[in-house]
Amino acid sequence: MTPEGIDALIKELSAQEGFADYGAAIASPLEKDIARLRESIRDGFNGDMEYMARNIELRENPALLLEGVKSVLCFLAPYKPSERQSGIYPRIASYAYGEDYHKIVRDKLYSICTTLKSRIPDVKYRVFCDSAPVMERAWAAKAGLGFIGKNTFLISKRHGLHTIIGVILLNKEVIYGSSVKEGCGSCRRCLEACPTSALLEERRLDARRCISYQTIESRVDGSEEANSAPSDCGWVFGCDICLEACPWSSKGEPSEWKEFSVLQHGENGGRITEITKEMWFTMDQEYFDRWFSKSPLKRADLIKIKNNML
Repeated sequence: MTPEGIDALIKELSAQEGFADYGAAIASPLEKDIARLRESIRDGFNGDMEYMARNIELRENPALLLEGVKSVLCFLAPYKPSERQSGIYPRIASYAYGEDYHKIVRDKLYSICTTLKSRIPDVKYRVFCDSAPVMERAWAAKAGLGFIGKNTFLISKRHGLHTIIGVILLNKEVIYGSSVKEGCGSCRRCLEACPTSALLEERRLDARRCISYQTIESRVDGSEEANSAPSDCGWVFGCDICLEACPWSSKGEPSEWKEFSVLQHGENGGRITEITKEMWFTMDQEYFDRWFSKSPLKRADLIKIKNNML
């Protein structure tokens, strides 16, 4: 099958799986992106995330992840909610309203690969979604799906910021996209909105100051982190402040993926976006394990969520 034929097939399968967009980049080392990553690690911006300093060679060169790789296929999974969580409740990032995106996106990517394998027997592939040393945003930008904003998000001019990036490494050539013109201009809304000044100039993020990092990844008490989140910030899992401040966030339609609809908990079917502070504090581990087994919130676990409210 020709590169044009393979690309057309992937586009068709991508649409069938419900992805908002698809693009591809030629597999080659990410020298500039890796240089910025090394600089960030050198400055300690990764905090407790030691894994970011491991396997840098794999992050740089996709050929070390799949022998004979020719293409990096990128897919945008839309998770934009139809409504925002009310500020009267302890807030969670909008990507965590529904089920854990890691498995959802990977399953859809594997479905695409299964069909590719049936049509192209000698095809080889590997699937990733925020679970391995792959720089998804850098690849998606190279594939022409958007540009990297000052808030470090991949920003699609058609679909905004509410997207999860899935990646397939493929040993076949396809049609490759071209870079998108940067669209931030002189706008500084995300930098000015961040209450902890985690966003630095030139699209650099000091994770130690980031509310999302502090409420999910950090292994120490928030008060010990550099310029920790204010106690009244309201966020107990993740943070959407810089996302919501971006004018491009208005782009994109609410997601139709049922997996990203607001999860329910308890016998009466309460919404996880409407859990009060009192309900969180009185919740026990058995209840959390039962009703939040499919939720991204399990990454932080109940004890950390409670500590975040303190």
